[in-house]
Amino acid sequence: PSGYFPYFILSGLLVNHFQNEHLKIKADQVKFKYWGRTDVIFHSREIGKRENDFAILKDPKVESDFHKDLVNFLIHSSTKSIIVAVDKKRAKSSKWNERLVYENAADATIKFFIEFLNKKGSRGNIIIESSSTIKDIGFLKKYSYYLSHGLPQLKLTHSDIKNLLTGISFVSKRNFDVETQIADLLAYPAGYKCVCDDKLKSMVTNSYEDQMWRVLQAKLININSMNSFIKLP
Repeated sequence: PSGYFPYFILSGLLVNHFQNEHLKIKADQVKFKYWGRTDVIFHSREIGKRENDFAILKDPKVESDFHKDLVNFLIHSSTKSIIVAVDKKRAKSSKWNERLVYENAADATIKFFIEFLNKKGSRGNIIIESSSTIKDIGFLKKYSYYLSHGLPQLKLTHSDIKNLLTGISFVSKRNFDVETQIADLLAYPAGYKCVCDDKLKSMVTNSYEDQMWRVLQAKLININSMNSFIKLP
């Protein structure tokens, strides 16, 4: 079908709360440089299609300069990425319906976050960019499950989880959270790399996709057996 993409990509971003304001300032500097205002939302689809605010990218020089500034902003941001890529064809073969795709992706993300926090001896909260009822409920359901049941694989009780995960909230794009915008930007190279691995596309050296993939690689977490690019099923 038109617009069909063979992977569902769930993109998460890990940010220390004291870095939020610094991230926003740097993102706003890029936005103000190109639009003279800061209420622009970085959105991969619109960047790729050069539409709405990003219609200015139809000028090759502007596009080249913007890509350079965007990549520079991302690579120097003190953030880490969690990616869950669900192969839709394999998911269908595994009898996963739409609800299970979202729930299993949310489950993998939250479990990784819990393990990361446990290894780091840190606490964290989850902020979700609200998109649809089925997706939001999937996250809330898995979050509530671990708060009630713990994570036996890591020998973590429900009390341990409550000490690690301090909350969950949902925001819209109009909240202008730069963290959710960065997560959206990094979902694009993740999906593109998946289809390249499947030989459906090719990664062109120094293309925007190649530059963004290198940014994502630098942001992925690798701790012992932990790798934050998770493929399902």
